[in-house]
Amino acid sequence: MTDRTGWQDAVESALREVGRELAVPPASDLTLAVRRRLEEQVQGRAVITHVFRFAGVEVRQGAGPARAPRSAALPGERQMPLRQARHRVSFPILVPAALGRPGDVVVSDGGRVVSLIYRRTPYGLVRIDEFAGHLDQVYFEKFVHSSSVTKVEVSGAKGLWIKGPQELVYVTRDGTPTAASARLATGNTLIWGTGQVALRLEGNLGKAAALAIAGSAH
Repeated sequence: MTDRTGWQDAVESALREVGRELAVPPASDLTLAVRRRLEEQVQGRAVITHVFRFAGVEVRQGAGPARAPRSAALPGERQMPLRQARHRVSFPILVPAALGRPGDVVVSDGGRVVSLIYRRTPYGLVRIDEFAGHLDQVYFEKFVHSSSVTKVEVSGAKGLWIKGPQELVYVTRDGTPTAASARLATGNTLIWGTGQVALRLEGNLGKAAALAIAGSAH
């Protein structure tokens, strides 16, 4: 019995020595860490579930995929004069009178998309992408925080004003994202549409200027 008692005392003494060397956070710290982890999980679910489509764009809450370079290409891009582009697409190409004739016109994906590029404007580079079809057709995926999205009107039609950087990925006819098209849009974006064409305007300009440009498109 004496030997057993001595052995127990030795073990307890060793455990106490080990305990002194272990850094155990206070209970309050553990509670806070668990609470933060749960909040992150809840927010993560919201990022996944809050998705809506409008004017050829899929808008998702959250930061989206890893940042992509600004330089990217749509499938089958071809630069051509505006007059020629009008014969290559199945929808009317709208040109904003507020900006005049574009410096470059690019037709992509067999006439499914036309892009008007303005390099010399009071706002710097401005780009307008136009897509054939109705507002429920999806050509781009767009990843944005919901707090950056505002509903607007363009000539009586519903639109979206999206402030701040967004990730853009072109979506093919069969719904497949095109990795080569991924790029980071660093300016602001206005999305709107008509019965025949959906449009998105992108640039370092404010909402009032963007709405004025969109309203002058014909």
